[in-house]
Amino acid sequence: MLEIGVQRKDGVISSEARNAPIPEPAENEVLIKVVATDSNPKDWKASARPVKTNQGDDIAGMVHKVGKKVHEFKPGDRVAAFHRMFAPSGSYAEYAIAPASTTFFLPPNISFESGATLPLASMTAALALYQHLGLPAPWNPVSKGKRVPLLIYGGSSAVGTFALKFAKLSGLGPIITIAGGGADFVRSINAADYIVDYRKKNVVADVQRILDDEGVKLHHAFDAISEHDSWKHVLDLLDKKGSEPGKIVMVDPPEPVVPEWPQGIEFGRVFVSSAYGESHRWCNEEEAKVHRDFAYVFYRYMTLLLDEGRFVPHPYEVQPDGLLAVEKGVQALHDKKVSSKKLVYRIADTPDLDKYH
Repeated sequence: MLEIGVQRKDGVISSEARNAPIPEPAENEVLIKVVATDSNPKDWKASARPVKTNQGDDIAGMVHKVGKKVHEFKPGDRVAAFHRMFAPSGSYAEYAIAPASTTFFLPPNISFESGATLPLASMTAALALYQHLGLPAPWNPVSKGKRVPLLIYGGSSAVGTFALKFAKLSGLGPIITIAGGGADFVRSINAADYIVDYRKKNVVADVQRILDDEGVKLHHAFDAISEHDSWKHVLDLLDKKGSEPGKIVMVDPPEPVVPEWPQGIEFGRVFVSSAYGESHRWCNEEEAKVHRDFAYVFYRYMTLLLDEGRFVPHPYEVQPDGLLAVEKGVQALHDKKVSSKKLVYRIADTPDLDKYH
């Protein structure tokens, strides 16, 4: 089969198209014939390695084979799945492996291309809101009359957009997001109560004015981009004097964090590997087990939301030449040339695919 490996050196992404054997699923894994996949910012961030690695993690396709302990899925099922990051057999290939727990059904109304936008980014948002910030899940939303404000920095990113959609389903509000060039896109999804343009240079004052006008204090914030000291703006806005501590969760915290951290603020980092039970610096083993169980439930809940039309995937743009476009796509993400959409690759669009069989 065809597999694409990518590598970053001095800011330049290079790739290798190679012939690889079709992998075998372990007992709790699913082998998927990939129809469509996409790229995430993680792909360029993690590609500074000695060898070219298959960095793809978002899978959409048909189940080809299942491990002996997998009873939920069977060959021919339409699914999307989150590949175990940094493990072999990623989604930049004709066949990919995923844990059964991070695999979920795609209903007939959702295309494979749309499905490919979901696994990594949507789960990052869900873990941030419901595990790290401890906000009410959509199946048990905020009760009427109660107000739970939320600030999301980076609302036009895929992770930020999914967080906005989930927040609305959870009945949170007022929902405030900070965006720039993607503000019109954020407005179009109708999930935020307020959109603040960070390019106007008075972000803190603008958001504080909204909080004051609404008569609320901010205790929950999600920094979905963690760039250009975005977290510092959030810190200025979180309530530090109330009985409930302010909480901020980030996708990529600054180093070092602790020396600059004010008292009265709780900090966390969301790292989506906990979705398959992997602990990390910001999530211990016990918490990772909880995250794994949550991800299992939430992915299946997304199937219901998608089927009922209560939740939609992210906008995408199909790249020409299938998997051979991965190099350009990852480079575009590295160069910050992608906004408000995901870059999707259809495996069938790959030229001369047969020569790898």
